[in-house]
Amino acid sequence: MTLTNTGNDPLNGHLQIMMTDMGTGLPVLSAVGKPLTLMPGNNQVNATLMEPVQYTPLDGNYMFDPAPNGFLPFGNFEVCFSFFKHEYDAVIQVSEECDYIEVEPLSPPQLVLPWNEAQETQLLPSFNWLPPSPSSFFNNLRFEFDLVEINPGQSAADAIQDNLPLYHQTNLVQAFLVYPNAAPPLQYDKEYAWRISATSNNVTVSRSEVWIFSLVQEKSPSVARSNNLPYVKLVMEELPAYSVQVDYLKFEYINETADTAWKIKVYDLSIGNRDTVSLRWDTIPLRYGQNLVNMDLTGSSPLISNHSYLLELRNSREEIWRLRFEFRRRENNYQ
Repeated sequence: MTLTNTGNDPLNGHLQIMMTDMGTGLPVLSAVGKPLTLMPGNNQVNATLMEPVQYTPLDGNYMFDPAPNGFLPFGNFEVCFSFFKHEYDAVIQVSEECDYIEVEPLSPPQLVLPWNEAQETQLLPSFNWLPPSPSSFFNNLRFEFDLVEINPGQSAADAIQDNLPLYHQTNLVQAFLVYPNAAPPLQYDKEYAWRISATSNNVTVSRSEVWIFSLVQEKSPSVARSNNLPYVKLVMEELPAYSVQVDYLKFEYINETADTAWKIKVYDLSIGNRDTVSLRWDTIPLRYGQNLVNMDLTGSSPLISNHSYLLELRNSREEIWRLRFEFRRRENNYQ
């Protein structure tokens, strides 16, 4: 930032930052930098000049990463920057500038089932999704479910925005929902749009994409499109969220190390002794940064349809990243 000293003499003081929740008006976090001197005119100030910075959490309802480059809590905040002048034994505030920020998760909720543009045959379908990440930074993480009917000529985004919800459910703890009998009945040959919103402390902080599905009557179930599922992020959690992989194994891994080779074990959770499964990871390059793995398992593979698996990746930092999934084959997977 740029600080301007309009006087003719150097000005000694410090910067203070106050972060306030826009919904409650309560302070959430304060930060105070080390004393600095502003010369007459414009002064460029960055984080290095303020270090060490003293951070003070002010609200126990928010999760903070204590590392200097850690994550801020999720939500909508007013952030005020103040400069305090040091004059003998007095500390006097001489300026303040405020702005508004919205802190979103690195990844919003990801819809899993029904697949986008799927044709469902069940009048009470099951809905599954993955929580936003990093989920550990949400305090009192809950989900809101919205389902609307799409009118002819209407896009899914317009429908979810403009139409009255056919079914709206709040305060969901688990990342799944079965359409209830008591809800307004779904009808064949109609299209529906659905979306998941993640809330933290009863404040919406992230929303998923909008997916659509339709209900059709069929004598034989239709087959789901195999490679239309999203990439699922590996996470450093003991019990990662559950996903479904059809014909392909698709996941995302952010490599922040110098590793160039995969160290991955896949365990079959459907077998009592949790046997490991051998897959050819040496055929997939590992790069620094984002890695999107899309392994074709449509042919012969050691993964068994309808079995549950746990994938564990161990990097050179001895971090363990995990993915829990159920594998299904196209010919055995019905909507």
